[in-house]
Amino acid sequence: MIVNEEKLAINETKPLLTIAIPTYNRVRYLKQLLTTLARQLAGERRVELIVSDNASVDETPSVVEEFVKQGLHIRYFRNESNVGADQNFIQCFELARGKYVWVFGDDDIIADGAILAILSQCETKDYDIVFVNSFPLTDASPTRTIHGPIRAIEILDARDFARRVNIFLTFISVNILNKDRILTSAPAPFSELLGTTLVQLGWTYAALSRFERGLFIQERLIGARANAAGGYKLLEVFGPLLKKITQERLPQALAHIVLNGTIQRFWPTMLYQYTNSKINFLSAGQPHQVLGNAFSDNFRYWVFAFPIIALPQPLAACWLIAVRVVNRIDKALGFLLLR
Repeated sequence: MIVNEEKLAINETKPLLTIAIPTYNRVRYLKQLLTTLARQLAGERRVELIVSDNASVDETPSVVEEFVKQGLHIRYFRNESNVGADQNFIQCFELARGKYVWVFGDDDIIADGAILAILSQCETKDYDIVFVNSFPLTDASPTRTIHGPIRAIEILDARDFARRVNIFLTFISVNILNKDRILTSAPAPFSELLGTTLVQLGWTYAALSRFERGLFIQERLIGARANAAGGYKLLEVFGPLLKKITQERLPQALAHIVLNGTIQRFWPTMLYQYTNSKINFLSAGQPHQVLGNAFSDNFRYWVFAFPIIALPQPLAACWLIAVRVVNRIDKALGFLLLR
């Protein structure tokens, strides 16, 4: 439930873009993000900024108030209690008043100059989805600044867009959605995905299902903080659960591409990290037990993913290198293996 909104003198005309940040107890990262946004949003009336605080018990409210006092226009909402990450994501989407909505992770950042570059793209045409490329972010990462025009590819085929993005459709911080077009398509209720940790696919898949035009921004504008464990069961979420949601909410041809990309491009690296104990999946079963049940009917699982699980570590490392080479060749050829 929304219990508090800062009353700010903001432009009442419809914003072009809403940046909506769901947050909970990550004030250090939130402060870093708001610092980068404050530099870019000064005097920028085309952007609405929302922070949806899921009842944080740290200094989040005082930090937001500090930025407001410094002149950053923020619509700040604070829940009476923690409603869960999924519900907070939905709240961000529903609160957004912009034509485009960008639900953005509180621990990621936007490179300096990126917002102006993105706005210039969004003003030109109606896009269903704008995908923004990312770079790995650590506490030691230098700040990136974008100067001048950015490289971007306009895409008119939903299958081509899905081949380029696939698993990254699940990543909120790199996908900007046209809310106006999504709502006119009468999507299935987003609330049906509560508890899945993939609630964002409700609006993302709705946009992809009725796709007419998309933009793939090649410049790496988003700093994505590595957090592979994510506090949830990664095997189950990006295995059987992702498969179920994808097959239910996308046309068959698009679902096929997204799942192929997940198996071929996402799971080999993640499984190698898991088998080397670099991440904790918090999962109930073993990788093959969980993923095999979901993907054993797809040859890509046996070629790209299963050997990483089954082979001794040195051979698994060699297999992963070979997989990455194959994926690079496949990308150069137009993602033939994902079709």
